[in-house]
Amino acid sequence: MAARTGVLLTAFGGPDSLESVGPFMARFMGREPSPPVVSAAQDKYRAIGGSSPLPGIAAAIAASLEHHLVARGHDAVVAAGMRYWDPSIQEGIDALVKRGAERIVMASLSPFESRVTCEAYRSAAHDAAGAVEMLDVCEAPMLHLAPQFRDFFGHACSHAVANTGATRPLVLMTAHSLPVEDLQDDDPYVGGLREVADAVAAIAGLAEGGDFDGDPRLPAVASYGTLEGPVPWLLAYQSKGARPVAWLGPDLEQVMRIAAEAGYDGVVVVPIGFATDHMETLWDLDLHAAEHAVALGLSFVRTAVPNDDDEFVEALAWAVEPLL
Repeated sequence: MAARTGVLLTAFGGPDSLESVGPFMARFMGREPSPPVVSAAQDKYRAIGGSSPLPGIAAAIAASLEHHLVARGHDAVVAAGMRYWDPSIQEGIDALVKRGAERIVMASLSPFESRVTCEAYRSAAHDAAGAVEMLDVCEAPMLHLAPQFRDFFGHACSHAVANTGATRPLVLMTAHSLPVEDLQDDDPYVGGLREVADAVAAIAGLAEGGDFDGDPRLPAVASYGTLEGPVPWLLAYQSKGARPVAWLGPDLEQVMRIAAEAGYDGVVVVPIGFATDHMETLWDLDLHAAEHAVALGLSFVRTAVPNDDDEFVEALAWAVEPLL
């Protein structure tokens, strides 16, 4: 009889209350944050409801995926584990073992490979599995490779463009910026984003992308995308950290300012770098970036991210089923 498989969905995590903000930050920073830094972060979490929705969304995805896999005849159990909050990756694996799992398939809810997320998940999962003498641990493909992931954003982009109301909109596909010095020469992060951006553009009926720099229609912007076709689009980066180093760009807010100066009257933000809602979508985009756009005279539309949508559960199934 085949061994029961446990599927572990790994994610960054987020505080479950305003009081948890400081301890959460300490976990991922590796040191105690200063009171002013904690207070500023609490203000942001207060603005989005007082906590991060990520752990709850991950739990809902886990329940849906398990139902989906069992319905397809797999002897599988699913749990979520957070790298920097609760339930932890160790607690996720413990829960799977308690339910009879003898092997683990890891699937990251951060859809693109990067050292700051996936490598941290990977290390924690292997340590946790070793602690319970789990013999077989394997890793599912990154979710940005799943056709369902690309379809979700492609259709969301198409719908948003059709309903933007702007006469000259600019589509901005966004992802989390990272310090350039943290990216190795063969790092797949940017390449993966460009590949997905092209797929989303094709599904949405936009023109094929490429590198551009110095185009008078969007001066002083160097990016990947195209200003040709029915609606121009480009890849931009958001949520840059405070570290005083060079970060991946162009920066979303900078692009919006230049777009407004160049005569665009609206932006459609498609956050392809994110599979679930959390601070980067609910505050950085829905509140901060939207406010900035309005101040510039731009209309602002942000497409949904997958969360526990059935299409995203199908994407996860696409990734894990061959390993069950």
